[in-house]
Amino acid sequence: MPSGPFRCLVLGREPSGESHLLLSLLEPEEGVHPCLIRANRRGDGRPDLFDEAEVALERPRGGSNRFVRDYRVLRRQTGIGRSPQALERASRLGNLVRRNPPPPESAAVAFRIVQETLDAMAARPRPDAAYLKALWLLLKDGGWPVEADWLGRLGARAAAAAAVLAAPLDAQTVDAAAVAALSLDLERWAAGEVHYVLP
Repeated sequence: MPSGPFRCLVLGREPSGESHLLLSLLEPEEGVHPCLIRANRRGDGRPDLFDEAEVALERPRGGSNRFVRDYRVLRRQTGIGRSPQALERASRLGNLVRRNPPPPESAAVAFRIVQETLDAMAARPRPDAAYLKALWLLLKDGGWPVEADWLGRLGARAAAAAAVLAAPLDAQTVDAAAVAALSLDLERWAAGEVHYVLP
């Protein structure tokens, strides 16, 4: 974990005890880290899901938990909350990365993939396609044979998958039901072949 303040993405936020929140932070040096923050912070000091933030941590003497000493929002993804589908897909992506944290050597690429995907879900159409693209890129960066194996198993659906992966989000032509089926299929492939833990 970086010793000074570091940039991160908030992938999880849940109550911990009576006065704290447990945050799951993705940062580009080492990956996913849990830490605690007081729940009664106000305004910009209160973390929100999918924030890009600068955080400084401290560890009390004799304790194993890390606590947030300073939290500063760099960018808040308010656009994600305006779309139920974007919120659902962003939450699923965050949970997937939390449950399958990238190793330190892949953390920088995973951070960039998640950051760009959250940006796209906040401001552009087709969060369903953005999710499929993100999962594909995370698996591909991990060195898994998604192109040779998963795409090769799809048969007649391979053309639709290739179209989703190749087209910009505002030029998608594959319908939402087909994209949802492809995402589910890729998740199952990741669970079976890569031992991904699914949300």
